Amino acid sequence: MRHIGIIPNLMKDKDLTYTNQITSLLNKHNISPYMDREIAPKVEGNANGVEIERLYELCDCLIVIGGDGTILGTAEAASLKDIPIVGVNLGRLGFLADIELDEIEEAIERLIHGKYNIEERMMLRATIIGANGEKSIFYALNEINVTRGSFSRLVEFKITINDELSGIYPADGVLVATPTGSTAYNLSAGGPIVVPLAQSYVVTPICPHTLHSKSIVLCKEDKVCITTLEETKDMALSMDGKLQMYLTPQDVVYIERSPYVTKLVKISERKFFEILREKMFERRR
Repeated sequence: MRHIGIIPNLMKDKDLTYTNQITSLLNKHNISPYMDREIAPKVEGNANGVEIERLYELCDCLIVIGGDGTILGTAEAASLKDIPIVGVNLGRLGFLADIELDEIEEAIERLIHGKYNIEERMMLRATIIGANGEKSIFYALNEINVTRGSFSRLVEFKITINDELSGIYPADGVLVATPTGSTAYNLSAGGPIVVPLAQSYVVTPICPHTLHSKSIVLCKEDKVCITTLEETKDMALSMDGKLQMYLTPQDVVYIERSPYVTKLVKISERKFFEILREKMFERRR
């Protein structure tokens, strides 16, 4: 990989310490990384400043410095251009960000010399059809949420799977999670953990007011339809923790596997359950 982009989270790498370190390491291999034109002049070393949209056209690989949230913010654009992502963890959990701070130098060497694997993570596609037939399409790596917004009481959600009624749930919302997203909001909502490379996804009601409501695990060919039986006008549609649009009772949300995948560069030797133990269980002791 010779055309490498760097996307730092400026809230975490405030003084560009790690951006400078990675730029210097790449410069030693005669690589001048691409980065946002507002950031490049502030970096010590040789860097090419371009419009942020151009990173996804020029680069063979993106080094994302921050945490899982920063990776989620780049996943959709990177997947559409089939660009692998390397995550450097400055966050708390770091399920997606493969590289810890003390591993940066070794990781860059391995990246330059092709000593890595690429994991293809399933994504979801949401298609929203409005009352007038207008269509909106979004892609998510972790999860898609349909929630009651600021509405003060429970909302009845109708969930249909492959044109067959699954159930009607009085709840705060419904989330649909990929295997990657199963350890995020889905886990907090009582959903199951799914291994990252599984070809399945999960539908989980959020705080359902019922005794028998459980998550549903679907295969990759299944298609989900979510509607609401309420007249509230401030239903919210969120993707990977980011609000995308508000919904009306007439809007219909269709969710299915995306034709695109997020490619994550795996340089470290850590395995999924090792990370799970370290990040989710052992850190609580």
